[in-house]
Amino acid sequence: MSILALTDAIEEVFPNGTLFEAVKPNEKGQYVEDAFPWVVARIHIPNTLSRSMAGTRHAQRVRITVTIAGLTFTSVRVKADKLDPIVEGARPAAEGWSLSPIRRLNTRDIVEDDSITLTSANRHPVYTVIEWELTAARA
Repeated sequence: MSILALTDAIEEVFPNGTLFEAVKPNEKGQYVEDAFPWVVARIHIPNTLSRSMAGTRHAQRVRITVTIAGLTFTSVRVKADKLDPIVEGARPAAEGWSLSPIRRLNTRDIVEDDSITLTSANRHPVYTVIEWELTAARA
């Protein structure tokens, strides 16, 4: 019934290669552009949606924020196109929890990140953020 069991179950929905920690450029001595495109998913701590009169939580909303970054708009769209059918409608299973299917809430526009210049490509990377959510109730 722990939040860690819940987040582990949600992480299992995502394909191999999805990161769950921030990407650190040049962490392993490689150029940052060699790591593109990448997908970083963040599973947030559940927020209470409803409570009983006694104060017991009935349902909680869990948000999932995914950042997809790449060298081109097309590379970001390709990653999003592959990820969406895997995540949308998936129903994770976590011990002690009753979970709804995951539903997409929002997709932000693809934009350039002006704070980073890729020296070998002489360009800025581009990224988008996609948000999903599911409802969780303790079983």
